[in-house]
Amino acid sequence: MKKRILITGGFGKIAQYFVKKFCDNYEITVADIVIKEEIYPENIKIIKADLTDLEVCNNLCIGIDTIIHLAGIANPDSSFNEVLNANIIASKNIFEAATKANCKRVIYASSAQTIESYSEDIQINKNMPVRPKNLYGVSKCFGEALGAYYAFQENISVICLRIGAYEFPNDFTEMNARDLSAFLHPDDCNQLLDKCIKTENLKYEILNAISNNRYKRLDITETIEKVGYNPKANAFDLFKLKAE
Repeated sequence: MKKRILITGGFGKIAQYFVKKFCDNYEITVADIVIKEEIYPENIKIIKADLTDLEVCNNLCIGIDTIIHLAGIANPDSSFNEVLNANIIASKNIFEAATKANCKRVIYASSAQTIESYSEDIQINKNMPVRPKNLYGVSKCFGEALGAYYAFQENISVICLRIGAYEFPNDFTEMNARDLSAFLHPDDCNQLLDKCIKTENLKYEILNAISNNRYKRLDITETIEKVGYNPKANAFDLFKLKAE
């Protein structure tokens, strides 16, 4: 039987590309506050959903094995009021609903912004204290802490992915050395999400999610060890640029 996957933020670029590649591997439901039904094939269930409503989240999670929680505001310049509902309340509702529905795992889309206040010449591993540079990053730190609470107090498996600079190569405009060091190729992201769905016996993990860049802003050693991640892309070769 195929695993039943719920993807929130289902019409964002990460979700759309994952569904495009894995729509036949899993029984997928996508949920978003704004929907465009013509994007997905008929075997994808589409639900319009406001995740700030706990009852809506409760209904979404019924019968789901794994939730990929991608929904939220991803703008580093966001105000607290902007991230409060979309990133904090909605995430709390998803974790609570997942627990109530006995879902096996939540894969939470965190961000490299959780550590962005560190100097750019420092490589970050997950054991270093969070150091956000903006309130968007603060909201993602909250999500990681929330995931730890639900993993250890409510007995649900949680993987937090600190996603770097997700970019389709054809959309490339301009990247500085920092962006290249945090680059995440969509194919590598898809592989990582798939491995996070399939890997068993993980209680709570924070995993850095970038590609195999020559210089890596975030250390991906544990990501490789914990779920067998095997990233292929190297931004410095892909974009023919050199780190400064």
